[in-house]
Amino acid sequence: MLIFACITPLGTFLADNLNFLNAYYTQISGIVIGILFHISSTIIFESSEGHKFNLAKLSVIVLGIILAYFM
Repeated sequence: MLIFACITPLGTFLADNLNFLNAYYTQISGIVIGILFHISSTIIFESSEGHKFNLAKLSVIVLGIILAYFM
């Protein structure tokens, strides 16, 4: 847990002090966002018993996307 707690401050420090990382900012951000999306979708869709498809969860997600679009 201590290692995971240090990753964000270490990444911020490296981004501020290593200029060559700025050239890859878009690619690094894409990887990070993809990892977070994968983890969150796994938690949402596989949290039910038996990992069954839940139409109610999908409906709420679609509704959230629609509301976010109009905000």
